[in-house]
Amino acid sequence: MASSIRPSLSSFRFAGGIANSRFGASISTIRLPPLSRLSSSSKLLKTAGTRVPPVGNAVQASTAAAQKTALEWVKKDKRRMLHVVYRVGDLDRTVKFYTECLGMKLLRKRDIPEERYTNAFLGYGPEDSHFVIELTYNYGVDKYDIGAAFGHFGIAVEDVAKTVELIKAKGGKVTREPGPVKVGSTVIAFVEDPDGYKLELIERWPTPEPLCQVMLRVGDLDRSINFYEKAFGMELLRTQDSPEYKYTIAIMGYGPEDKNAVLELTYNYGVTEYEKGNGYAQIAIGTDDVYKTAEGVKLFGGKITREPGPLPGINTKITACLDSDCWKTVFVDNIDFLKELECESPSVKPVVPAPSGSTKLEIGSPIIVVEAPKVIKTAASVPCLRANSGLVKPGDVGRIVSRKPKDVWAVRLAIGTYLLDGKYFKALEFDETEE
Repeated sequence: MASSIRPSLSSFRFAGGIANSRFGASISTIRLPPLSRLSSSSKLLKTAGTRVPPVGNAVQASTAAAQKTALEWVKKDKRRMLHVVYRVGDLDRTVKFYTECLGMKLLRKRDIPEERYTNAFLGYGPEDSHFVIELTYNYGVDKYDIGAAFGHFGIAVEDVAKTVELIKAKGGKVTREPGPVKVGSTVIAFVEDPDGYKLELIERWPTPEPLCQVMLRVGDLDRSINFYEKAFGMELLRTQDSPEYKYTIAIMGYGPEDKNAVLELTYNYGVTEYEKGNGYAQIAIGTDDVYKTAEGVKLFGGKITREPGPLPGINTKITACLDSDCWKTVFVDNIDFLKELECESPSVKPVVPAPSGSTKLEIGSPIIVVEAPKVIKTAASVPCLRANSGLVKPGDVGRIVSRKPKDVWAVRLAIGTYLLDGKYFKALEFDETEE
């Protein structure tokens, strides 16, 4: 089945021409005589008895060389699906549904009041090793159009029937009762979250990645498989054609389906375009180099919607692109992503014990909560922290004590009084004379 739906390289369509590639030679590096000279003198077309190839052949050779180099790099790149982003109308309501009905944990939350939105990250394990959900709430917007192009999210559970019972007890909507799939024996069910996003519950346990699937509909499956294999470096794990139901699926990912989150691309016979709505946003994928990634996406027909580079404020390097069906993907620098997680890890709950005169920073050091400024200046080795960055919470004030962010993030409020991040804490002596 797989071989019947995968086009050859010669049938692949390119968009946007050839960019100055970091992977290999581009058109600009080939020196050719003017066309007038090529046509007026046959001597210019021969060198030691060898005919110079036509311009079109040179372009094709350059393209093929750049693509080959890009493919080699993509295979070595450490890529992983990081999170899926979509918009919801009531953040607290949705967080409650995912935590109480599906057993997810609220991993972190950040509010950006000047841009009028809030994010909540939920999942079944730490973001540095698990695929998670990023919910976005835009101030004042309580409803979105999900559209017909988005399919569903897949969640592996130990017992589908019990999970469905719990969802019903919590007032959730079940759209397909538990039972085997149409083609196979795996037990599944379909439910909807409070905003109407469909969730497929899959009876598969134990599993290291419960949030296991994102299904999107595409208009040309051959084209999509080719693009995700070459531009994204995904592996075609399996295909399944169901002529009686008039659809074909392709499972794409960065590792075995039972251990990693995957992308399920669905082609419905004869349907080439879908309405996307404005609810679903994108998938984020980690990469070792956003600049090389962007060049590779261009070479294989993708459209770059955000040129690679650091985001303002947090300096995380990203690039964003669209595939041929206009599904958006954001690639995030792997190292920058880990740094961002360190900075936005949840802070300890505040307590207000009596101040101490000790200058030794240790677990249990007293902390105090006061009104926060917009920006807190830090040690010279790290940038200033915005109050809404996730590290400095509203109500915190002071300055960073540590010079090594991986040792400890801490805000000094007074002599012997600190706000500590317990996740990365290590004992630290502080010089009171340093201001």
